[in-house]
Amino acid sequence: MKKFISALVCAIMVTVLFFGFSACADVKQTDKVNLVAISGVQVGTTDNIDFYVVPEPAATAKVNAVKDLKFVGDLQQLYGGENGYPQAVAVVKNHLLDSDFCARFSDKLTESANWLLSADPKIVADAVQSHLTVGMTPTFNAGNLTAQVIKNCGVRFTYGESNVREIIDFVDKLNSVSETSFGNASENFFIGNVYPDALYSGKVKVYAPDGAPALALAKLMTEETALGDSVQAEYNVVNSSTIQTYVTGANPAADICVLPVNLAVKLLGSGEKYKLLGTLTHGNLYILSKDGTPITRENISSLKGKTVGVVNLASVPGLTFKLILKNSGVEYTEVR
Repeated sequence: MKKFISALVCAIMVTVLFFGFSACADVKQTDKVNLVAISGVQVGTTDNIDFYVVPEPAATAKVNAVKDLKFVGDLQQLYGGENGYPQAVAVVKNHLLDSDFCARFSDKLTESANWLLSADPKIVADAVQSHLTVGMTPTFNAGNLTAQVIKNCGVRFTYGESNVREIIDFVDKLNSVSETSFGNASENFFIGNVYPDALYSGKVKVYAPDGAPALALAKLMTEETALGDSVQAEYNVVNSSTIQTYVTGANPAADICVLPVNLAVKLLGSGEKYKLLGTLTHGNLYILSKDGTPITRENISSLKGKTVGVVNLASVPGLTFKLILKNSGVEYTEVR
């Protein structure tokens, strides 16, 4: 009996200690930034969250919908550098490299940034919405898409060969704050911007996730014959959670696909099936809060002891924010 009681007491103590320490891991810490994964629905509506990291165009939609919620920080500026960081990239199936198609497609993407800034937002929103997967609710529409939102989305195409080092370095940095490595891209993944002169004829299926990446394709979506009379371009705007399924498997559906840079490197970095065409967006992440104090590189340590809710904490938004904190010497912890 004594042995039984002794064993029971030990079991209870172990259980208490286990749950006690587990609970401690979730206690808000005053000397670190407390990160919590949230959904878009929770932005601006959760009492115990002080700040939010949200991508455009959802960020503006939330600021417009939630009383007193404001833009207080720009992750592109907090990251530093002239252009921020590469976020969404376009990849192309290897068989298209045997023609002039890539050059024509890339030229149109290069024109997109200026076109977007001067185009009627309704035309842009309608173009993307008309290619949306059936049943999806669009991230933006004619009512919430403005010239400022478009500017905030960071659409600016750069050819693959011109930012090889930028992409390699950024993914290396993401690996340093990620629980699992995305690996590294081989030289075979970067194709440059010199293509053959042979004319391409046929159908090209293009996929992009809804949101900022789809904006980069809006100009092409409005031009039926932009790539030549012999090319049939089919544009598909899909849920971001499914985008990787269009470049995986024995016979991937996408001829061209827009992906987060980390996924592109992880899934396609060998260059065996796809090559990098270029970077489409250079950051579109913002910090929102009902506290109007701006968060800058000089005062980012003021986030210590605060709780920051991040939409997609485990992917590029969360990893980029962790990287910024790390580069600033600010410790962080994840809480539930």
